[in-house]
Amino acid sequence: MLLLKGDNKVLESVIKEQRIRIGRGLITITPVSEAGLVSEEDVKKAFESQQRELDELSEKNESLQKENEELKAKIAELKTYVDDKKDVEDADSKEVEQTDTKEVSAEDGKAAVVQDEKKVSATKTKKK
Repeated sequence: MLLLKGDNKVLESVIKEQRIRIGRGLITITPVSEAGLVSEEDVKKAFESQQRELDELSEKNESLQKENEELKAKIAELKTYVDDKKDVEDADSKEVEQTDTKEVSAEDGKAAVVQDEKKVSATKTKKK
């Protein structure tokens, strides 16, 4: 495969001169874009855009690293305020103070009436 470089007028004349061979199928002309080749300018543009993205990601990475360091410093500072003592005082007693404030009167206000309501007839006698 060959790429033709040069002045447009010269290239057009070369193509015109070779029109018989082109017509017979001995020579084919394929544009660079269809051949899968990329021009140097397109490569530079792609490289520059990727470089910009890389620079942006680097800046974000640096800012996140700074934020991470600040958070680590805050955590270390907060750890100094927290006293983590695992010693528990044995001040728990199982005795409960009884402080009942309700007063109950000892008098019973209800009077019990004792009456035998069952009537026994005199005609019934016990048999032996």
